[in-house]
Amino acid sequence: MADVETLSHSGICVHDLKEAGDFYCNVLGATHAGAVNFITEDTLRGRSVHEAYMLGDFLFAVALAPDLMPMPPEDQLKGAMGIRHAFTVKRDHFDDVLSKLKANDCRFEGPVDQPEAGPFGQSIYFKDPSGNFLEIVWRRDEDAEYNAVPDMAIG
Repeated sequence: MADVETLSHSGICVHDLKEAGDFYCNVLGATHAGAVNFITEDTLRGRSVHEAYMLGDFLFAVALAPDLMPMPPEDQLKGAMGIRHAFTVKRDHFDDVLSKLKANDCRFEGPVDQPEAGPFGQSIYFKDPSGNFLEIVWRRDEDAEYNAVPDMAIG
């Protein structure tokens, strides 16, 4: 078995890099960490065009989709077959996220109470402008200590 330690980063396909950047920064509070591959020759060879963002200590990329992605129905907010990108906030900031979603006219479902026996407290389900399913959750075990993520170069 491999000695995998953690998830390093992830990518989210989008239709519009600027619209995605505005959403992830202005609504969710991400910070822009860099842009990669705005060189036409590299793109023609198959390299993705993407911008990197940080949410807390998590690095993710929004990559320009190579083709049009089908949009989910407007009222479908919890994900296709339950699959979505989930981000954690401290309980004290959960209501702030709700306020930002409302202020930016983002449709959402929630807060949804999670089972008492589990680590999750409540969730909010919504979509980004490209239709990617997202969740914001606060955790009952938010004070648990985990390994710190080392500072690393963005590639």
